[in-house]
Amino acid sequence: MKIEIDIDEKYSDTEVLIRAAKLDADIEKLVAMMRMVNMQIGVRKGDETYLLDTEKILYIEAVDRRTFVYTEDETYESDLKLYEMERELLEHDFFRISKQSIVNIRMIRSLKSDINRKIRITLKNGEQIVVSRMYSDELRRKLGLK
Repeated sequence: MKIEIDIDEKYSDTEVLIRAAKLDADIEKLVAMMRMVNMQIGVRKGDETYLLDTEKILYIEAVDRRTFVYTEDETYESDLKLYEMERELLEHDFFRISKQSIVNIRMIRSLKSDINRKIRITLKNGEQIVVSRMYSDELRRKLGLK
């Protein structure tokens, strides 16, 4: 893969051009990561692909090596791995709450202490998810509760 960057004041807008012999999984991942910069991610539902605004995401979960993205009323699938999404979304108010889940902090309605230092989060849609012990103290710190 060859990467070329041309910085010049004559350009009024940023443009990314991809030239390839065919569209493959690597190119799809690259495009998905670039969309995250614009606060959108490419997700699938059935045989359709959607551009989803990250602010609509409640949480993201990895199940059986597949990554699912949950909004208030829909469930989508992503080609990105959970760690790839985490890396891109950390600066956009997302936080890892367990080995298999990332939550959108802006979608948290309430928190409740659970057994063994876990935290039960209630999201704005009423759904509840559990923060593992490993991540609970850091979540409290991030939210200014400790």
